[in-house]
Amino acid sequence: MIKSRVAKRYARALFEFALDNNQLESAAADLDLLDAALRDSPEFRRLIDSPVISNQAKQAAFSALFKDRLQADTFKFVSFLIAKNREAVLPDIVAEFRDLLDEHRGILRGEVSSVMPLSELQLHNLKERLNRLTGKNVLITQHTDPNLLGGLVVRIRDTVYDASLRNKLEKLRQSLVQS
Repeated sequence: MIKSRVAKRYARALFEFALDNNQLESAAADLDLLDAALRDSPEFRRLIDSPVISNQAKQAAFSALFKDRLQADTFKFVSFLIAKNREAVLPDIVAEFRDLLDEHRGILRGEVSSVMPLSELQLHNLKERLNRLTGKNVLITQHTDPNLLGGLVVRIRDTVYDASLRNKLEKLRQSLVQS
């Protein structure tokens, strides 16, 4: 998902407001609730994404669904987005807010792909190594990919550590072709 500049600006504004007012945790919880609603409710997603539904109708539906479920400042923020016709960037705002919150907490999120699931000990050792390498607390999500043949691939933001057998075989093939 490519986050727009608009989403980044709105997320930064909400993040700084929440930080200044000691509301980071509640704002994050509210955005998680909105994100879950966008993900799990196709009707709510269509309402938010629709350019033909008026702002008044969107505001009324949003108010009916979330007035009592969100803290007042988060509710006002999303109402403001609706009033400014920016509600369609809400998923990107949520993602950018999470990135800002992770950065504030010193957390990096990464993915590890391997042919078979890693053991708890392997995951722990990998996490420790990545923590030392990055200087941050790395949270790892694990995926399996039988195409790797062996080894693993770690992705953290834009950085990829490829220690897969497939990659090593490809490098060997290239060196043999060049010789």
